[in-house]
Amino acid sequence: MIAMEKPIPCPCCQQAVAAPTLEIVIDHFDLTPQEARILRAVWKGKGLPVPNERIFDFIYEDDPDGGPSSTKMYLALKVSLCHMRKKLAGSGIGIANAGYRQGYRLVVGNDC
Repeated sequence: MIAMEKPIPCPCCQQAVAAPTLEIVIDHFDLTPQEARILRAVWKGKGLPVPNERIFDFIYEDDPDGGPSSTKMYLALKVSLCHMRKKLAGSGIGIANAGYRQGYRLVVGNDC
């Protein structure tokens, strides 16, 4: 769990939660299924870089063909990241580029 500066309400009981689970964050910030899969992938990385290929595995895990071409996967990832970063702005939770071709990582706290 991640400690947040400003508690957010639990979706079921509405009590303030200072260290929400991934599912509470997804619900509270109204993330789309694709955004939720991206966040789930980087959340599991616990702040370490998660390669794009691993994120693609999470996004397209239900696709029997493995998803579209790598170029389209990357473009879809970039668009989803843009939308998700706007939703998470000011929350203390973010996704940062981990470096050229190193993927993305979870950022928590003042670094967001």
